[in-house]
Amino acid sequence: MDEIWAVLERYEGELDDLSWEIVAQGREIADRLNQRLCTVIIGSNISSLADSLNHRGVDEAYLLDDPGLGTYTPELHAQALSNFIQERGPRMVLWGATPNGSDLAARTAAKLGLGLVSDCIAIEVGKEGSLLYYKPTHKEKVCSTVIFSHDRPQLATVRPGSTEVKDLRSAYEIKVTPISPKLDPSKCAIRATGMIRTDPVNLLVEEADTIVSGGRGVGGKDNFRLLEEAASILGGTIGGSRIAIDNRWIPRERQIGQSGRTVKPKLYIACGISGASHHVMGMKDSEFIVAINTDPGSPIFRLADVKIIGDLLQVLPAITNEIHKQKEASKRK
Repeated sequence: MDEIWAVLERYEGELDDLSWEIVAQGREIADRLNQRLCTVIIGSNISSLADSLNHRGVDEAYLLDDPGLGTYTPELHAQALSNFIQERGPRMVLWGATPNGSDLAARTAAKLGLGLVSDCIAIEVGKEGSLLYYKPTHKEKVCSTVIFSHDRPQLATVRPGSTEVKDLRSAYEIKVTPISPKLDPSKCAIRATGMIRTDPVNLLVEEADTIVSGGRGVGGKDNFRLLEEAASILGGTIGGSRIAIDNRWIPRERQIGQSGRTVKPKLYIACGISGASHHVMGMKDSEFIVAINTDPGSPIFRLADVKIIGDLLQVLPAITNEIHKQKEASKRK
């Protein structure tokens, strides 16, 4: 049987949360094509990571394990993965469209001389087993369909938040296969010496666990500093509805909604957002939603786990100050 591969990322010694989205996408495609789903994990001393994949609908886990792969090094990782792909010849390889995932996918495609569909929001199986890749183009205003004519394997990155994480638990344990990758450090111009954690405020909205999002009710660009302060103290980032983008209150890449980004954070705080359907499409699967609005009839309240009726310019600073007090008290203890 052919294989569908999902390349999983590590974060602080564990599999990244996005891994389960990639596994879900890969499992759906594998089932439609009657093929095996295999995961690929790259790193050093990573044997324990395979345990979390047991009973998750994965058929086999390939562990590309080498001391030189402990920290993400673009050229070494691409070298290891491209050599392994050439050896095994999978039908498809999927990555998450994160900074590292996108970088590794592009380098791997270049080494193999293959095409790459980046930032997919959906992948479907068409007639006669053809694969259809859907991705936003033309500044997110058009959804384009991409079809490979001959390339094998087919390579694609999947936008975080675009795939529903389903319960894929299976009765069997996966097969774990350690691989000693073929590496030649002398051919690498880049050497990684370590990683520096970024300020969460600068994260892409798709990667943030907490998003403080603003709409028309924020009232202007200057008032977004209140959202930035709240996001900072919560360890998150800011987003916005289309009106906030059109008025240039925040950058376009922070738009959340049908014509923007799809997000699934652990906490989503909607400030002055009415809850129009095109915005809700991009954030409805958030784990916990707090809505702040002066209008009790706002549609956003239908989704909210916590509903706060009031002026966000008063409510949000009060929340931020209280969290700050509790953090200071915790430090003193």
